[in-house]
Amino acid sequence: MYYRRRALAFARRRRRWLLWAGAAAGCCLIYRHPAVAARRRRLARIASALAALADAAAAVASDLAAFLRSDSDDLPQTLRQVSKLAASPEASASAAALSGALAAGALRGYRSAAGPAPAGAGPALSDRVIDRVLSPDGERLASAVAGSFGRNLVLAFYAAPSQPSAADASPATASWVDALTTRRCQRAIRSWVEVFTATAVGVFIDKTIHINTYDQLFAAATNPAYGARLQELFVVLCSASVETLVRTSHGVLSGGGDSGSGGNSNGNGNGSSGGNGGVREGWAETVSGALAVPRNRKLVLDLTGRVSFEAVRSFLEFVLWKLHAGARAGGDATVGAGLRALRHMSDRSMGLRVNVMWGRVYGRQGQGGREGSA
Repeated sequence: MYYRRRALAFARRRRRWLLWAGAAAGCCLIYRHPAVAARRRRLARIASALAALADAAAAVASDLAAFLRSDSDDLPQTLRQVSKLAASPEASASAAALSGALAAGALRGYRSAAGPAPAGAGPALSDRVIDRVLSPDGERLASAVAGSFGRNLVLAFYAAPSQPSAADASPATASWVDALTTRRCQRAIRSWVEVFTATAVGVFIDKTIHINTYDQLFAAATNPAYGARLQELFVVLCSASVETLVRTSHGVLSGGGDSGSGGNSNGNGNGSSGGNGGVREGWAETVSGALAVPRNRKLVLDLTGRVSFEAVRSFLEFVLWKLHAGARAGGDATVGAGLRALRHMSDRSMGLRVNVMWGRVYGRQGQGGREGSA
């Protein structure tokens, strides 16, 4: 019985050892597998990179702490290397790509979480952002950011080292001009102007498509409150236009005549007069040729008819106004004279009545006295 127990225990231990040996062999085979070896090497590289990064961060932190505690003005080598790394194009491109990817991911996540906006929902995210930027607090923040950006840009521009140029006293200005006159910069400026103009015109048309500008202009022009001001404005514009036209025509004619006479100063007087006549004839031919075009002829005829009609209408209105004023003045004078005649006649009739009454009274008294005396 004792030996049987010992045999059973030995068999159990043997089975356990066999299991442990099989597990160890399996682990060894898995460890030696090429895919596991590649993963192991990758994890080792990641661990070494993290250790090196922690080492560099510790070195930079220690140098920065020592620099901040000291009174020296010389930057440590580690900080200079870090600044060079941050200013490198590769690091800038990587930071820009990372920030762009983060922003795009955040916007996509927000849109996917928000889902499709219903018809009666609130404004979109861009509209809310624009509203917040255009609010008083947002305007102050945007102005502060724009001012800081502009100030730092100018400081960086003037602090950047520039190569002296013997041909130009301001190499920075020359570099800016050269950069602005390149074909790519011209295309960029042209595209920016086109996009800005198209966007501005589109937004203006969308916002004012239900408004008739001509109706507003005519309503404002026909407003009696602005009649005197509009009349003064039109008078000033017409007088200035006519004055400019007369001065320009006189200057062109005088300049042509002077140049013709100056060109022929060494000749006789006939040459100068011929030059003047040629200039005048050329100007007249130009005007007549311009007026001979059917479209210009129609315009001139329309303008002439309109001016003539307005002149005749204004003259007739002035004459009628004067006649009306004269008739009113004559009517007032006639009525006044009639009233004065009626008043005079009433006064005369009143005096005659008083005289008759007094005569009757005195006549009765005289007859009574005569009878008493008899």
